[in-house]
Order: sequence, then C-alpha cells, then structure tokens
Amino acid sequence: MTDPIAVTYHNATKYAPETIGNHPGLDWSQQPVPYKAYDSIAPVELASFLPFDPNPFTGKPRGPEAAADPAGGLNLPTLSRWLFATYGITGVIPNESRPTYLRAAPSAGGLYPAEIYLVVRHLDGCEPGLYGYDPRRHQLVPLWNDAAVADHLAAACYEDAAVAAAPVSLVVTGVFARSSWRYGERAYRRILLDSGHLIGNACLMAPALGLRVHLTAAFCDERLEDVLRLESGEEGALAVLALNTRGKPERPHWSALPSAPPSAEAVSDSGSDAAADTDAHPSDDADDAVGRAPMLLALHRASRLPPERPRLAAAGDLAEGLEARYGWTGGVSLIEDVPARGSSRWPLAHDPFEAILRRRSTRRFQRGQMRRAQLARILAAAYAPENIGLSEQPSLDRSHLMTFIAVLSVEGFEPGVYYLAPHGLEMRLVRPGCAPEAVQYLCLGQELGGDATAVVFHTADLADAVRAFGDRAYRYLHLDAGLLGERLDLAALSEGCGASGIGGFFDDQVTDLLGIPREQAVVYITTLGLPAGSVEE
Repeated sequence: MTDPIAVTYHNATKYAPETIGNHPGLDWSQQPVPYKAYDSIAPVELASFLPFDPNPFTGKPRGPEAAADPAGGLNLPTLSRWLFATYGITGVIPNESRPTYLRAAPSAGGLYPAEIYLVVRHLDGCEPGLYGYDPRRHQLVPLWNDAAVADHLAAACYEDAAVAAAPVSLVVTGVFARSSWRYGERAYRRILLDSGHLIGNACLMAPALGLRVHLTAAFCDERLEDVLRLESGEEGALAVLALNTRGKPERPHWSALPSAPPSAEAVSDSGSDAAADTDAHPSDDADDAVGRAPMLLALHRASRLPPERPRLAAAGDLAEGLEARYGWTGGVSLIEDVPARGSSRWPLAHDPFEAILRRRSTRRFQRGQMRRAQLARILAAAYAPENIGLSEQPSLDRSHLMTFIAVLSVEGFEPGVYYLAPHGLEMRLVRPGCAPEAVQYLCLGQELGGDATAVVFHTADLADAVRAFGDRAYRYLHLDAGLLGERLDLAALSEGCGASGIGGFFDDQVTDLLGIPREQAVVYITTLGLPAGSVEE
C-alpha cells in the first residue's frame, strides 16, 4: 500500500548525516525578494499611528494620533499596531545590493516566505475590499475595492460564522520560491513554521489591544486563492485570522477540516529523484525555484479542501490523550512555579508589543543553569497561556502534537529526556541522561544545541494525524508548532533568557534521542538557554 503524500514527503525530506553535505551552494544573485513590491497612489497610511519617536517610517516626531488608546476598539490605530507586531519591519541591516529587513516574526534563513493580506468588511478610514500589506512603508495597498470581498472570503471558509462576522480578516499565504530557493523540497516545512510564527504574534497581540481573534485553516483553497488572485503553484493560502471586538465567539466555526482521504498516488519519479538530495539544489533562476520542488507542490495540492465543506473530524481530546502518554512514570508538575495571573513578574502578559519589538533569535548560548521557575513560565506561555494573563490562545488541532524536552542544565532536574503533559505542565522522565554533544550533533552540529539549558521537541504520529485530517494534517501540525515556538521564543526573552527555533535537524537521530519510533515525525525544535553575545534573525 502506498503511503499518503504527507508521509512520503516527510520521509523524503529528512536530513541525514550521509547526504547533508551534498548541497552545492547558493547563488545569492538569484535569491527571491522577500516581500512584494506594491505601488499605489492611494494607500491606507498606518505608520503615523505607531508609538515611536521619531517615527522610522515618516521621519517625524511622534504625533498625537500615536497616543490613541491602543485598546480603544477596532480602528486604524489598533490595526496599525496589530499588523506591525504581526509581521512588520523591526530592524534594518544595510547591504550593498538591498537592505535586509528584519521582521517581527522569525524566519528560517531570513527568507520571509509568508505574505499577509487584509480583507475589510467595515472599518472607519478604510474602504471595504482586499488589501496587501506593504511592510517597507507600513501601508495597506488596495487590491480590490468591493464590499463583496468579505462575503467571498466567508464563502471560501464555508460560511464560518466568525469569519462572516469579522469587520477585518487577515489571510496568511506562502510564496514557495522564497524558501525553496535555499531549502529545496524541505522548504514547505519552513514556510509553514514561519507562518506559524507570525500567527503566534497576531494571536498574542489581539487581546492586548482589546480584540478577539479566530484562527482557521479550514477553507476551500481554490475559492480563497481566487479571492486573493494568487498564481496557483507559486503562492498558496495557509491560514485566516478573523479579527473582532471582545464578546462571545460566533458559531458555528471551525479551525481544521480534513482533506480527501489519504491519497494512494505516489510522488512522481522526478519528485523521488529530487528527494535523493534532501537539501535539493538551488535553482539557477529564481522563477524556477518552485519547479525544483515537485514534492512540495504535490503535498500542497493533495492537502487542498474542496468547494463543499468536508465533515468535521472527530476532535482529539487534549486532556485525555496527550495527558495520559508516558503516565507510567511519576512526573513533576511545574504549575506551582507559574506566577499568579497579573503578576508583575510576568512582563510578556503586561506588554507583548515591547517583547515582540525586542525579539531576535539567539545565535550563541553560554553554558550555565536555567532556574526551574524560568522554565515553568516559558512552558506556561506556550501551553497554558490563559493561566498567566495571556488570554486563551487559539490553535488548529493540538491533539496530535506531542512535546518532549531534553533537559541539559535546569535547576531541580536531572539531565534526561522528558515528556511534557501540556495541560498539567507535568514533566515525565522518559530517558535518563542527555549528553550536550548528542543534542548538538542532531541539530546539524550547531553549538546552540549543545550549549542550551533545555531543548523543546515537537513531534507527531504523522500517520495517525493523516488518518484524521488527510494530507492537510501536515499543514496543521507545522502551523501549530510554529505558533507554539513563537510563544516559547517571546517568553524566554521576557525571562532574560534566549531562544532559537531550529527547523534543520537529523530527523532519525532526533527520534533515537527521544526514544520514539523513527516513523514518528519530528516537526520543530526550540533551543532555550542563557544568551551570550549578540542576537540576530
């Protein structure tokens, strides 16, 4: 029996020690531009609402419009801060060819494959329609002025009530060539994780601005791509965030729906050949970058949803499923180490905007010990955000995503591999002992792995997830892992620690370290530690 495309793709894009050195290098002159170049005579200006003095976009001192109450409802000032914190430019590195723009959300290799669009139903100062976000000017560029656009979006989301009611919705897409230029077939993993990062920012900022967000990746791809006027095979829709004021959630709504039953077709011969080099050769032409990643496109197409809404999949039971795993060993709960809601010791809940502005991925750790309370608060931000004042944070389907933690140097814990029961923040020892050198090796030799105090691994039984959600499960798993990883990053920063997400690792060696079958999918790694030296994207 042929494996589903999601399983075939994942196995074919594993990194292995014997092939990792096959990459011939990069032609930097062919790197795709990591943003869309918009030109408009009538953009919606958002920069003046940002609370900076001087304003980096206008060059002017902070004006009175920037002093507006950031929680004053859904208006242009709050939308400006929300978009900036989601995916705005927070730093610039001058280069000879073109500047490198650092964004609010991290991206593998600084490639920023995601794009964001805004669909406006009604908003003072902004005509209804479709807008592109221009990060270099912090503007909204009108692409389609029509009050019916919001209705088209709701129809593409199968009349999800939360989307249909939202005055404003954000759509996240992935531009495949931006990442496949460097990472070849494995790029789809990176694109989804990077998109999860910016979604994590958006979901953290919304309640801080007095807003409510509904996250969904359940939509008819063809209809949504028609709304956005995307070029099929070059750019694909990945998620929708419906933004509204506080209140009861609209129903019916859904976040994840299953694609067609697991496909029986095999990946094409050309795709299988490409998989022999797990970091496929970069294209000689940026326009041909996607053509060098046929498996990427095969998986994206196989995971599309049809015009008719699929039946809801049986919801996973987080409390009984993930909590019961590895229950044969006594665990240590970290709940008591989490401060009370509203505590002044928890700066991330107090000001997520400031944390996002300061966020940079740590590039070097110093050896040392993390305090138990620090680890507890970092994990709580990711897995129990409502307990520490971050409000309830959405996800797509967390019931298939498992978390393991390699403890290298944390107060009160012996080195070893632990399973994290997320609801109770209970650490259950799976394997005693964990050598820093082993973790560094499986992180492609990056010293971050060996110098970290703790390393968080997100894994999944991919076959089981595909049985529940079809090939589309691959999207849900990686988007959710990226979202969790972003909260881990920001929480570590707020604790005076450092963090760095790692999407490149020796897949099979990770499962060996964790003591789980190699058939399990390793989705994402986040290293936590004590920062040393400078940080960068």
